[in-house]
Amino acid sequence: MKKLALLPALAALLFALACGAPADAPEAAATGEETAVAAVPDGTPRLVLIIVVDQMRGDYLERFDALLNHGLGRLLREGVVFTDTHHFHANTETAPGHATLSTGAFPKNNGIVSNSWFDRERGEDVYCCADPDHGLSPRNLLVPALGDLLKAAYPEAKVYAASAKDRAAILMGGHHADGAWWYSRSTGGFVTSTYYGDEESQPGWVEAFNDEDRLGSNFANAWNPLLPLDHTSAYDIEPLDRGPVIDTFPHAVGGFTVERDAFYGDIYRSPFVDDYLEAFAEVLIEAEDLGADEVPDLLAVSFSALDTVGHGYGPNAPETLDTILRLDRSIGKLLDFVDERIGMENVVVAFSGDHGVGEVPELVVRDGGDGGRFGTEQTLCLQRLQTRIEKRFGDAKLLTSTFYLDREAISAAGIDKAAVEDEIIDVMSACPLIVEVVRAADLDPAKPLHELYLNSHRDDRGPDLIAIPEPNVLPVPISVIVASHGSPYHYDTHVPLIFRLPGGAGRVVEERANTVDMAPTLAAILGLEVDSVAGFEGFDGVDRLADS
Repeated sequence: MKKLALLPALAALLFALACGAPADAPEAAATGEETAVAAVPDGTPRLVLIIVVDQMRGDYLERFDALLNHGLGRLLREGVVFTDTHHFHANTETAPGHATLSTGAFPKNNGIVSNSWFDRERGEDVYCCADPDHGLSPRNLLVPALGDLLKAAYPEAKVYAASAKDRAAILMGGHHADGAWWYSRSTGGFVTSTYYGDEESQPGWVEAFNDEDRLGSNFANAWNPLLPLDHTSAYDIEPLDRGPVIDTFPHAVGGFTVERDAFYGDIYRSPFVDDYLEAFAEVLIEAEDLGADEVPDLLAVSFSALDTVGHGYGPNAPETLDTILRLDRSIGKLLDFVDERIGMENVVVAFSGDHGVGEVPELVVRDGGDGGRFGTEQTLCLQRLQTRIEKRFGDAKLLTSTFYLDREAISAAGIDKAAVEDEIIDVMSACPLIVEVVRAADLDPAKPLHELYLNSHRDDRGPDLIAIPEPNVLPVPISVIVASHGSPYHYDTHVPLIFRLPGGAGRVVEERANTVDMAPTLAAILGLEVDSVAGFEGFDGVDRLADS
């Protein structure tokens, strides 16, 4: 692809590639309230297809470029590729990543600060999409998503989202999605919640799709790699050494049982669930007639297998490479289907990842680097902390959750909150594998790591103190998770960002972009007014990319 220097007005470039920017675009309300149907300007895409890959580390596309001959390869050839794109927040997890991509707002503003957080009013942990009325919904998302802006401008627009993960589908769809579906590990089908309508109102095509049991064809079949293991050495791939055994292909999908329930749960941790999602997306597009008229529609699809496989094997395992190769084929099938049914000249595709992934700490140390896992020393540190607090302040329970102080109990006991914080900082700062422990109120935007934590923090949903780990450190044992994410470091923040526009002209942009740029860029391409939309991070059209 031709290298492209980032232009002072990237808006002009994008719209030129997209065959012209829509003129006299309707103004989008930030409230999501319906307005009168507006005329659709010439050049408006009929479908915006958002593709997010869970745990798609930023270097994967370049690293495996020679092997990507299908969908990922097509996006690289035909898309505007931003090679230095980052999530500019510290809690690099699934929920914050998807919410940031869909809203153009940092977690501190969109409210999705983590996959779950401690609710001070309820005194318990809360899942990001928990809803006491509907089970699951986007009620915890505090700003409009791109789909909400689209529905506000064009009430007839259709907005759908689907993923293997509920939080990915829900947060990508936004508040006013016509439907959102996710994979059920107990039934092997796609399900939703009553937020999107009662059971009787659910479309029949979903039940028909589930009844086909397309995943069942994988039952009693081993997972073998597309690329033989002896061909992977050029890509820094090695099977995972679990001590007594080398964990490698072939893999059985499902536990040691004839029950299909175990199979449906276990296949969630394999690449086959991605191909299943792709098939669901095709049926959704056809059944709901997306992109069939001039009113723009939106479909967000989030592929999850790379995350579940990456956690289990690490970024350098043959299983991870195989998942990427199969994902390449799945995305290729989806793009081919969209091209045949709607025509890529009528479609804008945006591609990104919700977060990256770190190396396996044990392998980093083996190869001479610094890293580690929380273990005995960190456990003893927490126990010493509790002992110190009890000795100084008595037996009152002052911590409601790790680093969340019970502010009411502290106040009722007449204890100085700052003194409690000082004790925690003194003990935990001496723990190995921790850079520093800092009050959330003392985060300094002039410090790079602190700035990312500030973008992740809300006082009503975040902890009182933040422990910043050293690089290549995980807080979970290898028996639970081999590799993971969640840090403010490059390997977790760096993700791809690609816009495939109707012109299909490939470009590479090497200057910095942030993931909060994706939703406002798509809004601008759709002709939606974004300058004053609540939630967008000071974004002024797509020109922000030029200023990054």
